[in-house]
Amino acid sequence: MRRKEGGDMVKKTVLSALALLVFLGLAAGGGFYYYENINPPDLTPGQVIEQYFAAVQKGDYQKAYQMVSRQHYHDSFNQFIDRVSMYSPEMTLQVQGETIDNNKAVVNLHIFIPLEFGPYSSNTSMDLIREKREWKIVCP
Repeated sequence: MRRKEGGDMVKKTVLSALALLVFLGLAAGGGFYYYENINPPDLTPGQVIEQYFAAVQKGDYQKAYQMVSRQHYHDSFNQFIDRVSMYSPEMTLQVQGETIDNNKAVVNLHIFIPLEFGPYSSNTSMDLIREKREWKIVCP
C-alpha cells in the first residue's frame, strides 16, 4: 500500500509541475502579446513624421526608409531615394494634429517651402499604420 501512496504522490507532483509550466507559458505568451500588440508604441504618429522628415533632410535615407511600412510601400530603397531626394532641404513641416483609430493613424501637416518665385504653403496629411510596436508611414 505504501508503494501506491508514493506513486500517487509522484503523479500529483508531476501534474502540479506541468500545470505550473503551462500557466507560466500562457502568462509569458500573454505578456508578449500585450507588449507587441496592445502596449502603445514609443513614438506618436506625429513624432514619427517629424523624425522621418528630419532624416530625409539630413540625407539619412536608410533611417527614413525604415520608418516606411513594407506592407504598403513596395518600392526598392533606390526608388525611395529617387522619390524623397526631390524634397526641398528648406522645407519646414509642422504637425497640426493626429487622429488614431486602433492600428491606423492620420497626421495633419502644414508644409512650407520657400521658393525663388514665392513661398509654397500647403496643408496635407499622411497615413500611418501600426506594425507591432511602431508606427510606419503608409506612403512617403
